[in-house]
Parts: sequence; structure tokens; C-alpha cells
Amino acid sequence: MSTRTDGPRNVPALLNTLYDEGRTGTVVVSGTPGGRIHLRAGRIVAVETPGAPSVESVLLASGRIDDAAWTSACATDGAADGRVGAELQARGLLAPEEFEITCAAAVFDGAFALALSPPGDWEVTEAMPAVVSGAAFEPQLLAAETSRRLVLLSRLWGPPSEFARTRVRPAADVPAGVPSRYATLLRAANGRRTPRDIAFALGRGTYAVMLDLARMRELGLLHRERPAAAGRPSTAPRLPGPRARNVPPPSDRSLPRRSPGAHRPHRTDSV
Repeated sequence: MSTRTDGPRNVPALLNTLYDEGRTGTVVVSGTPGGRIHLRAGRIVAVETPGAPSVESVLLASGRIDDAAWTSACATDGAADGRVGAELQARGLLAPEEFEITCAAAVFDGAFALALSPPGDWEVTEAMPAVVSGAAFEPQLLAAETSRRLVLLSRLWGPPSEFARTRVRPAADVPAGVPSRYATLLRAANGRRTPRDIAFALGRGTYAVMLDLARMRELGLLHRERPAAAGRPSTAPRLPGPRARNVPPPSDRSLPRRSPGAHRPHRTDSV
């Protein structure tokens, strides 16, 4: 295990260094809410943080699979090697490539959620178990997409970190015939939930929910309440503690803010 000394000054620089070295391991970042960044040969294969729904949370809360099916698939021999998706597909529970798409979206959403607050310290450990698919991403690609998302939300709403703590409620006069996507969000926005709370409740990405909420406010469909104090507990569930299946809980905090990427980012806004 290694901790921060005189090496990289921030997490993006650390990830780039580990990429250059082709390292396999887990970067545990402290802070609020904290997180784990899982690397295979230098590429990022999973990001876990209480700031965004995990692959498990997305699949269960969205109703695509139930808890019994997930538990059973994770208990299968080889599940810890990234074959949970193949098991779910073999059982007819997920369409081809659906698991990989969900995992990829969770990587980008986790990176975005980690970038909403300043990181704390970090340490690099041996590889910890994580729910992964075949997708792996270079740090610069992830950093570029994270920066794009932060800039877009800043333009639509204001500071993303403040937006993430803002509780929203429907406007007094919501017109009939709003798209079902927005209607679902309006039902979930009860004046007590933050965007993260809504994301967990619906099984959608934190960024995707924030993007929709920002556009809904422009249409006059939402009112925003005063942002919760920084560090104040959210009403969304935290990820569970360690358990006897291959879904480890994230530990503590953050990922790339700005780092130019040479590749065009994957677009996962709608997940």
C-alpha cells in the first residue's frame, strides 16, 4: 500500500502516472463523499462513490432486475472476475451489452460525482474486488468528459457543487402533457430530495438527473429550495458496507476535475 508523499499533486495527476506505469490496483480517495477508483493495467474499470448510484443500485432501483437475481448472479463462481453481466444475460435478465453499458455509465457518473467536491487524501492499494465489465477507460478521457459535464451544468444552472446540494420541488402550475421522463422526475422532487437523492430513488445517473432538472427549471417546471449545508446528510441511501459478494462499498472521495483528453468522450448523459 502506498500513500501520498512527494508524488502527484492531485488525483488526476496520480491517475495519469498510474496509467503510464500500467498499474493494477485501487485508488482510495478520502473526503466527502469519498470513493474508490479501480484500475486494470492503468485504465479505469470502475468508480465507486456514495455520490452516485452504483451498477447494482441502477439495475435494482430502475426495476431491470430484482435483489434476489442480483445476489444469485454475484454468488456464481467467477462472478468476482467480472462475469456478473454474463450470468445475468445467460439467465435472460439483461439484453446483450446492457450490463457493459450500465457499467460504463457508472464509471463516468462516479467520476462526475467525485469531482463535485474537493478531494481529500488518497492511497493506492492492491486491487479490490469491484463490479466491472470489459470496458476500460484512459484517465484523460474520463477527465475530459467530467470537465465537459461540469461546464455544461455551470452554464445551465450555476455552480454544480451547489446544485448537487439543492432540494427541488415542482412548480405550482405544471402544464399537462410534459414528457414522461420529466413527469417521473417531478413526482420524485418533493422539496426534500437533492439531485443525488432522486438519482438513487429512480436508478438513474446523478449527472443525467442534474442535467434534466436544469433543463426543467429553464422550462419553469421546477422551483429550487435553499441548498443544504455542505456535509449535511442526504436522504439517499449510502452504499452498503462490505458483504459476501463482489460489490465492495466505496471508501472515501473524488476524481478528475480538468485534464485535457485526446479522445472524444463517451456520451452517457441519458443514463
